[in-house]
Amino acid sequence: MTASGTTRSAYVAAFVVGVYGILMAGLAPLLLGTLVAEGHLTAAQLGLAATAELVTMGLTAGAAGFLVERLSPRLLALGSVVVIMMLDVATARATGGTVILLRALTGAPSGVLIGLVTAMIVRSAQPARQAGFYLTIQTVAQLACAALIGGLVAQKHGAAAGFLTISALGVPVAIVALWTPTRLARFVGEQGMGLPDVYGWLALAAAFCFFAGILGIWIYLEPLARQAGLSSNTGGLAIVLALAGQVAGGVLGAATVQRWPCRVVLLGSVAVLVVASAIFATLPGASVFLATAIGFGVLWAFASPYFTRLLIDVDPTHRAAMLGSAALLLGCATGPTVASLTVSDADVRGCLTLGTGLLLVTGGIVLLLPVLRRAARPAFAAHSKDRS
Repeated sequence: MTASGTTRSAYVAAFVVGVYGILMAGLAPLLLGTLVAEGHLTAAQLGLAATAELVTMGLTAGAAGFLVERLSPRLLALGSVVVIMMLDVATARATGGTVILLRALTGAPSGVLIGLVTAMIVRSAQPARQAGFYLTIQTVAQLACAALIGGLVAQKHGAAAGFLTISALGVPVAIVALWTPTRLARFVGEQGMGLPDVYGWLALAAAFCFFAGILGIWIYLEPLARQAGLSSNTGGLAIVLALAGQVAGGVLGAATVQRWPCRVVLLGSVAVLVVASAIFATLPGASVFLATAIGFGVLWAFASPYFTRLLIDVDPTHRAAMLGSAALLLGCATGPTVASLTVSDADVRGCLTLGTGLLLVTGGIVLLLPVLRRAARPAFAAHSKDRS
């Protein structure tokens, strides 16, 4: 299923606007955390603001798959970038509940941009590989912007300067958005958009559980390091090394996703991630903790493009793949929220139990999907014979 007639520049433009759409998801802990430090937001409101933005982002990303077939992707991209810029400027001056409202609203145009790049990825000749490249590029962009914004915050310009910088980045992104296509190529068979079948939904559930489990652990990585008796510098280093591992894992995933067996890779990744969770639970020393964090980041990003391939293998209409970004974002929002109910100030290892459980559910679905499909085929054949 290729998008014949779609130029390389259109794909590059879609990647740029898609990365801008997801950028705040990686910068939220820094910018919202700085708002807390400045007294503009409470710790509880920080969680609500971050969750609200991810939820609206995920829901809109799913709906955007239908919008881009009916409206001009170029106009949607340009309009969404401008709205994000305006809302970021407004957030720079906001406090309290207003911040929560503005971040929830920002999730909608961000989701449109993510839905647009997803729609183009699933129409490409190698969608799983393109998804891997997109995930890797967005991680690199988030790392670079975190360094930039971190510098601004360190220089005592405050969170407002950070939000204004993200808004200013929207100017070149808006220009690039002019190269996004005016309309998307249709899928092979002219089936157009629609909802996936039950197997597509099961594959989406696997992706949802995977990212919910991963984020439920990831959000508490620094507190886990602190509970293990490690310094704050070591905890920060674990996060940086895990992000670097994500870049390496994303590149490896993109390079291998078309050649390596999908189910084997996903089941192997889930198994090793469960082992990593068990190692974190032992509260190890610095060297083991840092090595585990690197492996955690590598496998997280390495497995991600294989979920795109799983969605396409299970549902060749690509309808499930169109909802892949929504499942990812909703999982990312749900995991930390549920994990917060399992931890206490004295012990945060409850997040590891939750994350491990969700990863095991992911592995179970991936393992059973082909069995369920094989079992359904004879039943379908018998039903068709009875009708004839």
